[in-house]
Amino acid sequence: RRPPRQQQQSQTKHQPWPPRARCGSARRSALGARCGGPLGSGGSGSSAMGKEGKIRTKASTEAMRWADDDEGDGPLFREPSSMGNEFDIRMKNEPDGVLAAKKIVDHIGKRGVCVCEANAPEQLIEAAYFEASELWEDGAFAPPLRVHDDRSMLEAQLWGQALKDEEKVVWIRDATTATGATAQESSSSKGMNALKLLAKNMSDFAAGLGELLQKEQGIEFDRIGHAMLSCYTGDRQYCLHLDNAHGEEDSPGSLPDNGMRLTCTYYFNPHWDPDDGNQGGLDLFLTDPKESPASASSAKKSPKLRVAPHADTLVMFLSDRMAHRVIPTRGKDSKWFALTVWALSGTAMNQMTRKMMAMRQQASKADSDSDD
Repeated sequence: RRPPRQQQQSQTKHQPWPPRARCGSARRSALGARCGGPLGSGGSGSSAMGKEGKIRTKASTEAMRWADDDEGDGPLFREPSSMGNEFDIRMKNEPDGVLAAKKIVDHIGKRGVCVCEANAPEQLIEAAYFEASELWEDGAFAPPLRVHDDRSMLEAQLWGQALKDEEKVVWIRDATTATGATAQESSSSKGMNALKLLAKNMSDFAAGLGELLQKEQGIEFDRIGHAMLSCYTGDRQYCLHLDNAHGEEDSPGSLPDNGMRLTCTYYFNPHWDPDDGNQGGLDLFLTDPKESPASASSAKKSPKLRVAPHADTLVMFLSDRMAHRVIPTRGKDSKWFALTVWALSGTAMNQMTRKMMAMRQQASKADSDSDD
């Protein structure tokens, strides 16, 4: 159902969601301060070539570890019923936000993932779905990264794991972070009241978990990235991956830590029907949450938690430890939208920048040696 635009705006002006867990704070920031395009300010060029030609880098051993294969998946740990997802936490049953946050952190500690019913108002969900549909029909979705020089190409390689299946997205930006947006991005940001409200409250909710996650699980972050709006549609298969598949700090050839610590994905699709299956939803592979799985093959042998993409489903999981995959979609008529935010470590991101520069220098030296 699509509400008229006038009604949609009035309905979403002051909707609270979800009950905030005031357990800590984290500042919001761009996902990558120097990467061109929606992740930060940068040039508008679309070429992946620098003035001196394309940079050559060695393939990362991490990419090889996470090359998906045709091996079968492990057993189902849990899947949706005809009534929808089985939630670990229902926020409508949690009057105490601090206690709810503790329950969520406990679930993340035990399994690496927590699935919540967020208790967003129905009108807000419908308005957000309407806005997302309008953005899709208006052609506002665009590639998630703009590569305009050698440095942004290296950064795109780092974010590439998390954005592996994201052909086109919309970055949800608030008024304080809209500088550097292209004309298309500025135009598409209009009429996103419900999406911006959901994105802001997702960020606040994730930030509110920070203190407990650090205290109970040793997971540290100090900033939240921009929200990413995704649309899963068409006849597509998706890749198993980690959002942060970094290697050991001193391991040569491995990808640096991109700073991602906690991934939060919210589904707001009111049209979900169990007869259509769970396409566009998420499969999470329940390996040991205390460490990263050794490879894609080992992760796929683990029990699988399946999540349907129906409205008001919030999934939170450890970015560098929980392998996951979007459930295959069929046909162009069905569209499944999701909002995702990442909680990030500023320290790791700064170290990542230094390691990227070292990779670039090594590649330049290799080019020079090959020319000799």
